[in-house]
Amino acid sequence: MAATITTAMATTGLDSWLQQATRCLAKDSTAQVQSEIREHYELARESAMNGGASADEADRLAVAALGDAKTANRQYRNVLLTSGEARMLRQGNWEAQAICSRSWIKWVLLIAAAAAVFSGNEFLLRGSIMLAWKLFAGGIVIGLLFAAPFLPVYTRLGGRVFRGVRWVAMLTMLGLAFGPDALKWSWLLFSCLWMVARPEWTRASIRRKLPVAEWPRHLYL
Repeated sequence: MAATITTAMATTGLDSWLQQATRCLAKDSTAQVQSEIREHYELARESAMNGGASADEADRLAVAALGDAKTANRQYRNVLLTSGEARMLRQGNWEAQAICSRSWIKWVLLIAAAAAVFSGNEFLLRGSIMLAWKLFAGGIVIGLLFAAPFLPVYTRLGGRVFRGVRWVAMLTMLGLAFGPDALKWSWLLFSCLWMVARPEWTRASIRRKLPVAEWPRHLYL
């Protein structure tokens, strides 16, 4: 009975440490951490008991040997997928499948991009230069987003080049849209960029953590 209580106390101490250390991690990441940490814990606890420590003391020493749980959590989140990143991966796969399963959607959007560029050319010929450039930039951004499946972007270098061109086109479009009043409407410009930059920052973190061989196609974009 006493041994059972001691084991339960040891498990509680380790579980409390693991709960803090795996906070905000994805399920697979949490399972990986728990497996590795439990192994380290058991080795440290066994070593302490062989050194003459009591069961309770061995538990405290083993948990202490793991270090600070909050510090470990920060380190794990730098190298392992978080729950938010795992959710983005799932959502990205769903979005890609939804578009790929309905080929007409891609063609409608590509036609819309071509129409925007064509309209921009017409307005340019008529002297509406600012409107023409806005249509050009908008058409290019839309075209880049939905022409990606037809482009050689599914390599590390190809994806990097594609993302760079897309950002240049998007910033150009926003700059043309706001025009000379860009400074006046800087708060709105920042809001627009933040909505795009935040998920892109998350995707960059996922690319850093996953081997290229495990990247889904949408992660190259």
